[in-house]
Amino acid sequence: MNKSTCLFLVLIALLPFEVQPLFAQGNNAAVDPDSPVISFGPTPKEALLLGEKDAGRLVIIDPETLEVVARIPAGGNLHELATDGRYVYLGSNLPGITVVDAMEQKRVESIDISPFGNRHAITFAGKHLYIGHETNRLISRYDPGTKTIDEVIGLPGGSHMLIVTPDEQRIFTASSNGRLISIIDRVSNERGRKNFVFTNFPGDTRMEGMALSPDGTEFWVLHMHAKKLSIINVSQMKLIDTISFEGGLNNRIKFTKNGKYVLMNELQGKELRVWDVATRKEVKGIDVGAGGEGILIDPVRPRAYYAVSAGNKLVVIDTNTMTVIKEIPGFENPDGMDWFSAQ
Repeated sequence: MNKSTCLFLVLIALLPFEVQPLFAQGNNAAVDPDSPVISFGPTPKEALLLGEKDAGRLVIIDPETLEVVARIPAGGNLHELATDGRYVYLGSNLPGITVVDAMEQKRVESIDISPFGNRHAITFAGKHLYIGHETNRLISRYDPGTKTIDEVIGLPGGSHMLIVTPDEQRIFTASSNGRLISIIDRVSNERGRKNFVFTNFPGDTRMEGMALSPDGTEFWVLHMHAKKLSIINVSQMKLIDTISFEGGLNNRIKFTKNGKYVLMNELQGKELRVWDVATRKEVKGIDVGAGGEGILIDPVRPRAYYAVSAGNKLVVIDTNTMTVIKEIPGFENPDGMDWFSAQ
């Protein structure tokens, strides 16, 4: 795999773009997005957030009791979601970005992103919401303080998944339509203009799953159909290892909190696969009974949450023993997750 580095100008000449409030009605969601919220109590200061694709609901779960706190209708076909510690931002079949006030447990004004096209990737970092517009090959950045899109980045490939460092100086994005991974660094020229340096890694098939090690030194990338993992040294911006494996369809990976293992989903199998980072070997398959997609690492406990979408359940994994702690049933095609910590 060859590395190519090129300089792209940031597309912010016409920005900030003022975002008009948008509060759309639902369309074809399994649960009417305007139906009542089901609440069993207040949102805890720390909570697990889970999106149900088929039900079109945001689910708030107490990580201490592993009980559902609230189910909030938010539009059907929910994929990725992100939070800033007050609001939850979701991609659904409603126009724009659906926004939920987590503490009030209600939907509020949505974010109009119509000038930039459909979205999939979504993440919050620093003070901004980053949105990947895969078809139009853009990343937009939303400032909740000013309610504006204040930056747009043109991409050589689309943006299906996103990781942004807390200081917002580096962006990692995977492209399923461009078969490409891009690592994007912010730079300023001698005149103070903002530019981006792109380091691109071509893939064999559509690129989706990706994970950054907790210490920021390694970036693991999953080639969805090629059954291959690429490992990039971040400081050198260099491909240092490639792992081939057997199995079904895989599109999500995550590092455990201690950085010792990488967890990989199986869309069509029934295991959560465990890789040893040091040896680059697969060491275990955790039987969860059906195929899954979303993986989230608990930032407090030695725990991982696995959205077993084909089994309509959430499985809680002890990452010290790599065993199942609990299965929480009753979800409708669960997928995207994020960690809520009240600000």
